Amino acid sequence: MVSLSEEEKSRGVVCASAGNHAQGVAYACHKLNIKGTIFMPVTTPPQKIQQVKLFGKDKVEVVLKGDTFDETSEKAHQFCKEVGADFIHPFDDELVIAGQGTIGLELLEDATSHIDYIFVPIGGGGVASGIITVFEQLSPETKIIGVEPTGSPSMKTSIARG
Repeated sequence: MVSLSEEEKSRGVVCASAGNHAQGVAYACHKLNIKGTIFMPVTTPPQKIQQVKLFGKDKVEVVLKGDTFDETSEKAHQFCKEVGADFIHPFDDELVIAGQGTIGLELLEDATSHIDYIFVPIGGGGVASGIITVFEQLSPETKIIGVEPTGSPSMKTSIARG
């Protein structure tokens, strides 16, 4: 969001998230003084919604739409077109991935010895892409193992579908 032009910032931002990305966008909206509209599935736990509001303060509005992330994301994209705001994608954006790659940099900076293995969470793929990119460049001998919840096998499903 820091890379947005002043004109883009003035139009506001929109995101779709079930929680973690929403919290980050909300926090950035508050810190950067940007109006944000956060779309979340209706199934989002109340504590996640409360956290988004806490981080965003008076800069964010939470909109509950859709039962799944895909439905919620579709609604958020429609809203972007209607109001001319920029969509802050949770994982499919090079700048977002670069930002998420700082997790890998922090791990390497904090390590007191060589890292043999790293277990990387896989959801949308942004955090995994960022961390993997850093480790491929700065610690190519580290073995990277992707992990995901049994109930949400996005990578396994993607690989199975080619």
